[in-house]
Amino acid sequence: AATRTVPSSAPRARCLPLEQLSVVPGATRTYSDHAKAINDVDFHPRSPVLVSASADCTMRFFDYASGAPRASRQCTDTHAVHAVAFHPSGDHLLAATEHHAIHLYDAATFRCYLAPQPSDHHLAPVADARWSADGSLFASCGGDAIKVWDGVTNRCVRTIASAHLGAPVNTLCFGGGGRTLLSCGADSCVRQWDVGSGKLLRVFEGAQQTRRTACCFSHDEALVLSSDEKTGELVAWEASTGAQQARYAAHSMPVRWLAHSPVEAVAVSCGDDGLVHLWASAYLL
Repeated sequence: AATRTVPSSAPRARCLPLEQLSVVPGATRTYSDHAKAINDVDFHPRSPVLVSASADCTMRFFDYASGAPRASRQCTDTHAVHAVAFHPSGDHLLAATEHHAIHLYDAATFRCYLAPQPSDHHLAPVADARWSADGSLFASCGGDAIKVWDGVTNRCVRTIASAHLGAPVNTLCFGGGGRTLLSCGADSCVRQWDVGSGKLLRVFEGAQQTRRTACCFSHDEALVLSSDEKTGELVAWEASTGAQQARYAAHSMPVRWLAHSPVEAVAVSCGDDGLVHLWASAYLL
């Protein structure tokens, strides 16, 4: 049976009943191809293919429908890979690496493209890179800066300098049909940006974050979700006001990744405690 875990300190008025469904006891596939830590994974949008990004400077492609025990393809980069993301068409792949430049790959040939203007590169290793839903834009973060790029020309169209008041920016997430962008930073804030102007729209405070911690919108974009590194709790804010709505006991150690389904009220969280939790969320607005 599902167990609802809400701290006694959580607000009761207009609360978010976030119920843990289950922790899957066994994996249907296990891959051990990488020689070092795996930092990110992404699903191909049209094929049963999973790509993984690793500190061993490789991206490996797994055909999980075939049952093959090892990767079917491997793309080797020049640097450790922090994050990877398929273009919505599946034809290209963004890689955020220890290099200061975004690495944009042709998914068929593994030819790597860099920004045509070297001055557009980040001034620090790239921590994260994500496509907008239609692939017309992508965003990246490195050091304390966020950059927005044209998804066709690979040119930087906007730089948001010192986005988290000088603290490193760790992760990004598009929302609003590509019109807004969430960023998580080591200043313990989640910030929402207008993509078109680079204007700061809202700050979501109250969750301690110093290392890589994810943020995301709920499927209807009524909520912003992230986590508190100190307590391992999930934290929910009202997207329209920035008001913290509730906190929910999730992991015994920091949560390192959090994602929400784009079409239904389901979220998943991954923590340093070695657990993956699947959540069903019903919102009382």
